Amino acid sequence: MRSDKMSFSRNKSRFGSQIPRILLLPFLLIGIICGAGKKTYAQNLRSHFKDPQGTARPKVYWWWLNGYTDNKRLKEELIAIKNAGLGGVDIFEIGLPPASDPNSIIPAGPAFMSDQSLQTIKFAVHEAGKLGLEVGFNLASSWNAGGSWVEPKFASKTLYFSKTTLNGSGPGKTKLPFPVITSDRAGKPRPIQYGSDGKPVYREEIAVIAVPTSVQNLADTTSILNITAYFDPKTEILNWKVPQGAWDVYRFICSNSGEQLIRPSEKSAGPIIDHFDSTATEMHLMYFIDKLKPLFGDFSKTALKNLYLASYEAKEFAWTSLLPATFRNLNGYDIYKFLPAVYNPQFFNTQTTEKFNIDFSRTFSELMIRNHYRKAKEISNKYGLKIISESGGPGHLHHIPVETLKALGALDVPRGEYWYNRTFFKADSLIDYIWLVKEIAAASHIYKQGIVEEESFTSYWDWQEGPGDLRVIADRAFCEGMNRLVIHGFPHNPTEMGLPGIAYFAGTHYNDRNTWWPKIKPFNDYLSRISYILQNARFASDVLYYYGDDIPNLVPPKNTVFKVGNGYDYEVLNTEILLRDLIVENGEWVLPGVGRYKVLAIGKDKLIGDEARAKLDRLQKRGGILASDHMLQALNLPPDFAYPDQGKGAIDFIHYDTPRQDFYLLRNTTNQWVSKKCTFRQQNKSPEIWDPVTGTMSRVQIYQQKGKQMELPLTLPPYGSFFVVFTNEPGKAAYTDILSSDPDPPRIHYHNNQTYVLQSGSYDLVKGTVKKTIKAKSLTTEIAGDWKLTFPEKFGVPAHTHTTGLSSWTESNDPEVKYFSGIASYSKTFDLTAPTKGMSTFLDLGNVTEVAEVWLNDKSLGISWSLPHRFDISGIVRNGKNTLRVEVANTWSNRLTGDALTGKKYTKTNIVKANKNLTPWDQVPLKKSGLLGPVYIESLQPIQP
Repeated sequence: MRSDKMSFSRNKSRFGSQIPRILLLPFLLIGIICGAGKKTYAQNLRSHFKDPQGTARPKVYWWWLNGYTDNKRLKEELIAIKNAGLGGVDIFEIGLPPASDPNSIIPAGPAFMSDQSLQTIKFAVHEAGKLGLEVGFNLASSWNAGGSWVEPKFASKTLYFSKTTLNGSGPGKTKLPFPVITSDRAGKPRPIQYGSDGKPVYREEIAVIAVPTSVQNLADTTSILNITAYFDPKTEILNWKVPQGAWDVYRFICSNSGEQLIRPSEKSAGPIIDHFDSTATEMHLMYFIDKLKPLFGDFSKTALKNLYLASYEAKEFAWTSLLPATFRNLNGYDIYKFLPAVYNPQFFNTQTTEKFNIDFSRTFSELMIRNHYRKAKEISNKYGLKIISESGGPGHLHHIPVETLKALGALDVPRGEYWYNRTFFKADSLIDYIWLVKEIAAASHIYKQGIVEEESFTSYWDWQEGPGDLRVIADRAFCEGMNRLVIHGFPHNPTEMGLPGIAYFAGTHYNDRNTWWPKIKPFNDYLSRISYILQNARFASDVLYYYGDDIPNLVPPKNTVFKVGNGYDYEVLNTEILLRDLIVENGEWVLPGVGRYKVLAIGKDKLIGDEARAKLDRLQKRGGILASDHMLQALNLPPDFAYPDQGKGAIDFIHYDTPRQDFYLLRNTTNQWVSKKCTFRQQNKSPEIWDPVTGTMSRVQIYQQKGKQMELPLTLPPYGSFFVVFTNEPGKAAYTDILSSDPDPPRIHYHNNQTYVLQSGSYDLVKGTVKKTIKAKSLTTEIAGDWKLTFPEKFGVPAHTHTTGLSSWTESNDPEVKYFSGIASYSKTFDLTAPTKGMSTFLDLGNVTEVAEVWLNDKSLGISWSLPHRFDISGIVRNGKNTLRVEVANTWSNRLTGDALTGKKYTKTNIVKANKNLTPWDQVPLKKSGLLGPVYIESLQPIQP
């Protein structure tokens, strides 16, 4: 065995011994000017931050369950999607597992891609186009790629063998039996087509291999014989003079594996395609193009913009016709003599087996990337469409036959996924198997794709989440590089389906049947604002991490397997981009058009090919710093972002930049207020706070330069987040520091270019050598006592009631209130003495579950969906009598539990058990609901410059 193309070794030691001096050179994006007139790129970022459009807006999976649709409701849902601030849909027909619809309330619609199905698709795309919504289209009824139109020659394939033992003294002619088509992994007969001869319709002879009986632990293939030339597949006779001794003769054939679509609608079952065969990919793509093009003509003039290939989750051992030739071309030797080792790894010694497995995996990776993902992109682009796929996943949960970054880079747009409130950890590890964000971001960066899409909020917690819950994981995903959400998902509901309606068994049921949907737009605006900035700036990091040549080679969540150090971030690099693009300039590693990095790191035990190792050695000699250990010493730079007790991980961050601005997205990872003196590696710039919740921007008035870092006091509410933005605009700090008896600063709120201290007390404001003592105080009035509580006229609840104080609806003695789900209204009149002149006044609702919309004196204050539920009411609140109205939406969970406990029929859904069909609704705990308070008015005096 030999390899003419590439050999590999494991990196176990640190590269290099000398560390040249690092030169700090700013990365410049050249020629970025957009918008009308002389408006600069930076000004456009500022002006569009409040209401971003286009790809910044999240999309949804639009589940067409069982293919059953209703045009009237399709149109209504698209309008609801547009009004909610979403940017588009991915049409995704799918079936359900039996446990998700035990009462069979969802009829079977037409077969996927039948004439009736196509007319519905045409209608939906045209209606979306009228609203300016973007449409993607999933290329299967469920997943993987496949359908009823897939002929055996294009369907997924595997390898079968028969074994015949011959002795050297035996006859020269032997009939070799046709291999038995074994059961699938579940022990069931494979659903493949057979001919009249009882053999599979599709079959291909691969090889006949003779192995000395009972051999194992071989170092090479010398004693293994390829005797294919002596076999006549028509007569099935082997005409071979058997050498001395006992021999096991293997006859290998390729035939269909029988793998089917994972969860198709009732009339749409079919085999999956051979994902490693370009002719199968072309057949599959062209089947859709040929069906859709007559409906739409020029796709570029329609709302249909993307085709989608869902994650590859095939489970059987795969084979494809081109594998032997591709294997030889890539590796320089034939695969045939190694075929017995596929089923018995003990044939060869550990070293030989490892080498073969590396070459075998790499061959499959290349076949899938070239023949499936690149081929799909080539065909899609030819017809004016983009291809999107989870080509590198989904994580460690399934067999992944590709080098993930290269596979993701073969697309127009890469997509990953993460789940709400579900972790699937590797034993004794920090790796969350289903958190695929850093990987997708790295691919998008190094392949210059621009968009980092994430299937978001996949969940088993039926109707139990609110937007405040979802924010926590969205912010984590943003801080690993996500810049567009594809929310999983929006189940289509025909008119008769009732409330909360039908749903796919997984996913956050993010549709217009949800209780809080009428108040969801501000949350979608929030997601859009962050996405907009991250799409229009460049990811900034100090270290480039080369992840080697292992296949599969997954990128785990940030700072788990690999970490530079607290306050530093890193980009991930693969071999293709390393060989094609990586250079060294002035002691820095450079990916042109992507970024500059101080150090390149290689993890221990990473597989590295000779070509990659040689280039790294050349670039190291040109001044590039290579380090497996002691990266912080090699960097010789202060952290990009730091704060006291940073090792406890209270604040996460990600850094993006443009030629004139630096954006640090900070997120509080805890459910407590966090106030810290934070330092950023920035010089001679002016800091601002850009709040994605409100879209407002405010100058920071307290900051100071400390060498290469700028320090400013910052406060984040529980699970809160915002951008700290450093601009080249001229600015001057009003103060350099704020001091108190506590080592951490008091809670500070930057708002409308003013600074407020939220904690009463005595503090020293510092400017240079001068201190000024201030006494921060607030005038606080609690709005206590009775409230009028109004419920909608449904579900049997009383139209009006009064509540003494504020408590959860679940504590009511009235069962209809106790189990109420929906929107109820609180109203109250209260007296207030006008605050001192110059003070600002805020309304704080305290705790709310889940979303609140507020009016004061009949003027809308807006919607709040996450702590703090706080509104600026300066100029709206009156001296004397004021009227306050608060509408609160909870989730559907309590009503579903109530119906199960009481036998009432207020709700209708196919989901009769929650949490992945495991928990009957009468066992799902009630969730606190309503306005819980305390509600208070607070007047604050801003710090005077």
